Amino acid sequence: MEELRKKLENLKKFFKGKKVIVAYSGGVDSSLIAKIASDTTETLAITIDNGFFSDDAIKKAEIRAKKYGIKHEVIKLDAKMHELDDLIAQLKKNPTNRCYLCKKIMAIILVNEKEKLGYDLIVDGTIYDDLFEDRPGIKAFREHGIKSPLAEFKISKKDVYELSNYLDIEIPKKETCLATRIRFNQEITGEKLKRVEMAEKFLSKYIKGTLRVRDDDGIARIEVDKDEIEKFFSEEFIKIVVDELKKLGFERVSLDLEGYKRPLKNNIHKNIL
Repeated sequence: MEELRKKLENLKKFFKGKKVIVAYSGGVDSSLIAKIASDTTETLAITIDNGFFSDDAIKKAEIRAKKYGIKHEVIKLDAKMHELDDLIAQLKKNPTNRCYLCKKIMAIILVNEKEKLGYDLIVDGTIYDDLFEDRPGIKAFREHGIKSPLAEFKISKKDVYELSNYLDIEIPKKETCLATRIRFNQEITGEKLKRVEMAEKFLSKYIKGTLRVRDDDGIARIEVDKDEIEKFFSEEFIKIVVDELKKLGFERVSLDLEGYKRPLKNNIHKNIL
């Protein structure tokens, strides 16, 4: 615990005397960094609502910020941000660098807010473990000067959980980007995102663990943990699922029999920090 306290003190020293903006999703990592910054110095947590997260996820982020006394603002991506038109148009086409473009848009908005409000620094909740995964969004944030103090002080996911418990911060259920459910190079639309969101919300009543509903050009491809697959072997359950997902607008409904596959990790951290 002594080493963990030392890391906490290092974070407080990092923030001391600076006005800080936190890129805040409401997840465990960004909640921790926002809480530490907020307890140390003048801090504003900003959530960019780009339509890729559920309304419920945005609401939960607001509730968590209020609960922990973190000054918070939600900025909704809209048509008034003309300087982002080209990037948004590229993003909606859903290219393979989708995550990079998304983070670039967010970074531009955050930098604009920093300059407008007179803040000194922007940080995010990237942790040390993230540097070993293929996360192109990290590169986009780095290009715009956004710092990742959790990663810089080599704070792991285990450390985040322990620090959260130490600071009495609740560890929330992980929320994920709905755009990842749309197959690359198929246009991202509000309609597609909404039906994926509603399909997962419906299935979550029956499925434990990881759940994804991929939209493959109108075909729903359901991914669950392997030990949940057998639930779909019931004709009655199949009918319930197929009927509901077709009501939501899917043309066909399929099940990935290999189960949900977690992303492979790559040692890429030397190119980032």
